[in-house]
Amino acid sequence: MTQKAQFVQWRILRSELEALLVEAELINRYQPPYNVLLKDDKSPLYVVITDEPFPRVLRVRRRDLQKRHLKGKTFGPFQSSYKVSEVLKLVRPIFPWCNATRRRVMRRCFDNHLGLCPGVCTGEISQADYGEIMRQLGLFLTGKTKQVTDVLRGQIEEYKASLQYEKAAVLRDKLTLIAEVTSETYRLRQDFFLPNLVQERAADGLAQLRQILSDHLALPREYRLHRIEGYDVSNTSGQQAVVSMVVALDGRMTPREYRSFNMRGLNSPNDFAMMAQALRRRAAHSQDWPTPQLLLIDGGKGQVRAVLEELRETPWRGLPVVGLAKDPDRIVIPAQVAWGEPGRLKIEWDIVTLTGDNLALQILQQVRDEAHRFGKSRHVKRRAKASLGIACET
Repeated sequence: MTQKAQFVQWRILRSELEALLVEAELINRYQPPYNVLLKDDKSPLYVVITDEPFPRVLRVRRRDLQKRHLKGKTFGPFQSSYKVSEVLKLVRPIFPWCNATRRRVMRRCFDNHLGLCPGVCTGEISQADYGEIMRQLGLFLTGKTKQVTDVLRGQIEEYKASLQYEKAAVLRDKLTLIAEVTSETYRLRQDFFLPNLVQERAADGLAQLRQILSDHLALPREYRLHRIEGYDVSNTSGQQAVVSMVVALDGRMTPREYRSFNMRGLNSPNDFAMMAQALRRRAAHSQDWPTPQLLLIDGGKGQVRAVLEELRETPWRGLPVVGLAKDPDRIVIPAQVAWGEPGRLKIEWDIVTLTGDNLALQILQQVRDEAHRFGKSRHVKRRAKASLGIACET
């Protein structure tokens, strides 16, 4: 590539979001032969604004574009589903759209209440006005932010001149949102799609996590964190409850190691008892499955206490256990544990709050979120089988 290159060109953009959009547009336009990651048909995703009277905004893969014969404007490729989701989440409040497949007069949908749908199904917006929103969205998705803001400013002045101040205020709010997401300081949340970057970030995150565990649990600074197991409870009012177990090996999620535990004898909401039962059954597999170096529990002090109490009579007594509590995310650590009589466990807690860019926290969040996703999927399957009268034991 360096031998064939004849010149180097670069563009300085104002924000990370603009860089992401412009990169996708340029790759789509020029199809660079060396950009393998974004040219592989199995990986990249695209955003499509369909060619309809009231266009929908869809995210699809290239093979789906061909199979479904979708007509419209295509934007991308993007590196991952995560990036596409984040971009659409950012732009929808600014350029709202309706993705309903059946258009008929109906009551306001939930998206309309949130300002994410302009009211196509309720007749609140004309086809012409909706088309203008889609045109502006198309410009924005190609990185032409300045062109969009110039158009909006012109429309604001027109509304002011005709004394339509409410409409001018709506466009003013859109300009404010655009300025926010395209500012130099605005940062997109990171995802891990480059193999080398994954490895480097995982190693750095594990090093930071080891430091935290060393400071609060008196573990050796060289403590090995090869296998981290995460647990979460999923149920509907205590029914068809499932506790998920997901595994991160060297900081990377490893689906082949995932397991789930269908709760036995528990039919009412009791996360503590469910978590305890799952860990008791997991510890019984110590000879069959590798031993983890850290257990991450989705929850706070109650869930962690239940696990510690359950493990006290097993070979896993003393295994590091931490919780990840929400709102905001914080690590719940049993810094000192006094092993008294059963049911009289005395614990001194350390609560560690980290910023969102901390790599150790990101690893724990990834494990927690994956445990939630996997547990929910297993619970839904178990509930579906139960509705059909199919017994399910795991």
